[in-house]
Amino acid sequence: MLTLIAAIRRKPGMTHQAFLHYLQHVHGSLAAANPLGIGRYIQNHVFDASFGSEGDPAYLTEFGRDSVTELHFENMEALAATMSDPYSREVIGPDGAHFNDLPSALALLTRPVALMPLPAPDEREGLVKVLHFVRRPEEPAPVDVAERWQTAHEEVLAEQEPQVKALRGYVQHRQVPGAERALRHFGGEGAPRFAGVAALYYDSREEALAHFPAYERSLRERSAATGGFYDPCRSFVLYSSEVTIF
Repeated sequence: MLTLIAAIRRKPGMTHQAFLHYLQHVHGSLAAANPLGIGRYIQNHVFDASFGSEGDPAYLTEFGRDSVTELHFENMEALAATMSDPYSREVIGPDGAHFNDLPSALALLTRPVALMPLPAPDEREGLVKVLHFVRRPEEPAPVDVAERWQTAHEEVLAEQEPQVKALRGYVQHRQVPGAERALRHFGGEGAPRFAGVAALYYDSREEALAHFPAYERSLRERSAATGGFYDPCRSFVLYSSEVTIF
């Protein structure tokens, strides 16, 4: 299973609500009319966010995000066939210009690893999904980033019982190479330097906003103590509601 993840923001002059309405009801309907090789299409509508680390100038260069698209594929062949299909190139791709600020888009291909079982899709309604975009450190980066990331996560939960009780599910979407042409479908430039995206599920906005910042601080401390498996200054966090298109 592969997941293509794209974090986007609205085009200039567009409100957040107008963006979300167009994304779900217009763009989403176009995609649902012809799913091609997409097994599942999720939109994560952002209602809050945090960027970078306090006191670091990189914060000033980060853009806000309004939504995160997830396209699930059985394999690379299904992804390639979908992105090369005329419907993708002539209908879905051009429609993105109506709402997506293309130059600032960030897309990456990932393989999901569930470290805490997720609720069934029909049980996720009302849950809050926190998406933590984990940026790789500048070169030379450690080769075992995924392993260090998982270990740090497990250590935080082992030492902080409230975090375990608050979490309803946890998935690490770990970046994999080989889909550069497909990623350009969403805009942006250059290869993404992210190790991946963590998806954490909570019962409510209050639970997410109360517990995730403490979890992130502990993760950052463990990264610093082990030589730095990610760059918190250029990582960011999106608090969202999951919307299933199909």
